[in-house]
Amino acid sequence: MFDEDHQEPEFAPTGIVLAQAGRMEEAAEVWLVYQGRALPLRDWAPQWDCARFASITELIGQWSDHHTELRRLTELPQTAQTIAEGGLSVASLRFEAPLRPAQLFCTIGNYRRQVVEAAVDAGLPTEAERVRAATLQALDQRQLHGSPYICLTSVDRVGAPVGELGLDPEVDTLDWEVEIGAVIGSPLSRLTLPEASAAIAGYCVVNDLTIRSRVVRPDLPALGSDWVQSKGMHGSLPLGPWFVPSWQVQDPSGLRLQLWLNDTLMQDDTAADMVFTIPEQLQYLSQHTRLRPGDVLCTGSPAGFGLHHGRFLRPGDVVKASVTGLGEQIIRCAEVAPAPEHIQSNSGRTGRTLT
Repeated sequence: MFDEDHQEPEFAPTGIVLAQAGRMEEAAEVWLVYQGRALPLRDWAPQWDCARFASITELIGQWSDHHTELRRLTELPQTAQTIAEGGLSVASLRFEAPLRPAQLFCTIGNYRRQVVEAAVDAGLPTEAERVRAATLQALDQRQLHGSPYICLTSVDRVGAPVGELGLDPEVDTLDWEVEIGAVIGSPLSRLTLPEASAAIAGYCVVNDLTIRSRVVRPDLPALGSDWVQSKGMHGSLPLGPWFVPSWQVQDPSGLRLQLWLNDTLMQDDTAADMVFTIPEQLQYLSQHTRLRPGDVLCTGSPAGFGLHHGRFLRPGDVVKASVTGLGEQIIRCAEVAPAPEHIQSNSGRTGRTLT
């Protein structure tokens, strides 16, 4: 359930958004949410074909056929009035991730200040200014002549946006990464830049939790990053709570991302700091793999990782990740019993990483 007392109004969506949720003992379904109140989308099903889907995943699977009608429905003043007058409080609902992607991608090292921060942290204090200047120059060249660095990650990672995340005792370097998740609305490949922008169905808040000690393999250091070990933990990618249609986000580069650990602000920046814009990332990705409706691209995270702060997640921590207009998620970390010895992974050393 949402605790409305801990929700920051500046991050709330301005219009009607979608959620996958249910009352406490009922199966989850699609809800329309407006200013802290919600009604099931099926209430509009008799008059609107777009309201006949049991899940947001199914709706996005047929996004090209229904997004125009859904936009009309959600922009009608009567729809907002109906929700405001007859809707349930969102605090009475149990929220799931708004969708279950078939493919999930993560962009690595895509915020300038974060890349600079990681480079400076990895060097000597006396070399900080030289490293900072050299890294900024390299980023300028990469932005002009390079391309995004994107990895494919497990969809098993997707977790609820509100609730508890169990931490095995062996996971002692779990780090946070608040991100904007871009949801694909149509099957596509080899996009132009305008096509990439038009292909986005909507956006979600993402927290790409990463086990830092497993990014670098001590047994195979020359092979680079191991994203399966470091980004494979079940539930390590809380998604949501809302699916915000793209027409509500006029300029993604203006979105502000914040992450709080307990009462301390750890990350705070805007998407204007991205090396590659979201359409540029999608254009690049589409050159190398076919994208499908409902696929999600996590578009990078700003400076302020736990690795920089010298602090990782532990039982009892509360993590709040927020993006302007996309809402916020609240995750509480809890200890779980250790796995049987024969299936435990060997933790390597902590490695510097860009995401």
